[in-house]
Amino acid sequence: MKRIALLGLACFTLFGCGDDKVTKEYLVGDWRCNWESFERMNSGREESYGDAKDKYEYIQTFKMVDGKLNQVLDDGKLEFYNFDYMNNNPTHEILNDDSTFTGQQKFEKINDDQYRYVIASDFKKNSNKTNVIDIRNKEVTICTRIK
Repeated sequence: MKRIALLGLACFTLFGCGDDKVTKEYLVGDWRCNWESFERMNSGREESYGDAKDKYEYIQTFKMVDGKLNQVLDDGKLEFYNFDYMNNNPTHEILNDDSTFTGQQKFEKINDDQYRYVIASDFKKNSNKTNVIDIRNKEVTICTRIK
């Protein structure tokens, strides 16, 4: 019996209680966010994106109203923030006659006061029969709770 209790305690210590997901409730409040954009032309999927092409810092505020998450805009108005759709649809693909666009998005909880939101996308012309991707883009936003 002691072994089972010790094993349970060890697993809890190593893996925590599973509270590592970004939720609507977690997002409520004020956040200082740093956004960076990366782009790479004619590269393989495994190649680095290189240095950031663009950076921006901003404050983002979320409020829960009637069980729905809303983003507070600069003018104080509320705009519905469709977190469930964004969080539950991490990948997408758009096929056109001459190109293919694929993308992924992911919320990652860094700790109780910081999260990361990553969007990565690839654009490839259908005439390109190689493993080289015409345009790769990645946007990384890291937000820290303002206390």
